[in-house]
This record gives sequence, structure tokens and C-alpha cells, in this order.
Amino acid sequence: MPLSFAGRNRASDIYIIYYATYKGKTGHIGIAVDNYKIIFRENSKGGDTGPVADTVPTGELSYYDLWPNDDYFSVGRTGKDIPAVYYKLPVSTTEEITLNSLYDKGIPHKENYPTDGLLKVPTNWNQDQWVKNFLDSMVSANRDFNAQKFNCTDFVRIPLETLLDQELKCREFILVGWSSTPNKFYRKLRKVKGVEVIKNADDKAHRSFIGQRVIYKIFHHSKKIKHIHENQTI
Repeated sequence: MPLSFAGRNRASDIYIIYYATYKGKTGHIGIAVDNYKIIFRENSKGGDTGPVADTVPTGELSYYDLWPNDDYFSVGRTGKDIPAVYYKLPVSTTEEITLNSLYDKGIPHKENYPTDGLLKVPTNWNQDQWVKNFLDSMVSANRDFNAQKFNCTDFVRIPLETLLDQELKCREFILVGWSSTPNKFYRKLRKVKGVEVIKNADDKAHRSFIGQRVIYKIFHHSKKIKHIHENQTI
């Protein structure tokens, strides 16, 4: 009896995980893709009563992101290649990543606080498999992290531009060069037709990288030194 396959056009989603560049924090972008299970059902369409294999989202997600192996920001390092660390999670069947866990708890390996924002990009099974294969190929290539040429935002931006067939311009000038930044990427993507805001972070996303990460750090570091000096002179 022939086996048919259905569900490849079934609606599913990709999720963009956003941590804002805000009050001294660098910010981050990650991406999560639906996982699927295969179920079998009878198909009576057109007189064909053979079984049909159907793909159904499980509610669990595969999460990908990119970090420098030394997560220390300095202006002098922004144009330099740094060994990269790529994550594809979960790594164990006992672990589970869902939209709810990302919303309430955040990513399981870094940050340790809930996401600032979540965006949903509508897709189908074929598109999800393409995105996963694309991400897997970048993980295998193990390209170095470079804040100006290939950072966490670029890792997510590159496949999405192909998927959406449009450029997602999200670069800011940061003292010595241009870099893709989490805040600008969030602002750009949320305006794309069909993209849905699951968790709104507009109150943080409108701010600039140089203001929130560079100037904020310099200003508050100076205040801290002044406070220490004043206490020492008492």
C-alpha cells in the first residue's frame, strides 16, 4: 500500500530571541525553530485509502546562537576575529525548550533572566527544515566571531534575509566601525510584514548601542570610581 506524505505546508513558526542592549548590557540575538513529530493517518481523498505520514509541531524548539569564547566587550576588539562558540540546544532529551520557557526563563545556557523580546516569523515545515540545515552548516563551518563582520546578530540575520527574501539592515556605527546590533535588528524585523510580536521590548529597543553599552559603561564606571575615592577619603 503506498505511503503518502502531508503537512509540509502546515503553518509553523520560527522565533527570534532578543536581549536588549540596555544599561550596560551588550544584548544578544538567538533563533529557535519548531521541532516536529510524524504521525500516521488514513487518507480517503480521491479513493486512496493508504496511510498518510503527517508532520506536526511538538511544541518543543531547537535553539541556536553564537557567542565569542571570551565574552568581554572592548572597542579595541570590535574588528578582530575571536574563536566562536556555537550552541544548538537542547543537547539532552531530558531538557526541553519551549516558547513558554524562553518567555518566562530565557535561554538556558546564558544570561539567566527572561528574554526582553520575542518575535514570531511564520513559516512551514519545508522552510523550517531549510533554516535548520542552514544554521547547522554555519555551526559546522565554525567561523570566528567578529563584532563587525560576524556577530550573534549576523548569525541570525543571514538565514532570515534569505528566508524572507529581503535585506535586514541593522548596522550601527560604534566608534571604530559598523556592526549589526541586537536593538536595531529587533526594530527592523518587527516591521516586516507577517512578523508577530510575542513579547514587546520597544521600550528598550529604540536605544543605541553606543549610548547604552559604551557611554553608559563609561559614565557609571566613573561614578563608581568617584564613590570609592570619596569613601577612602572619609
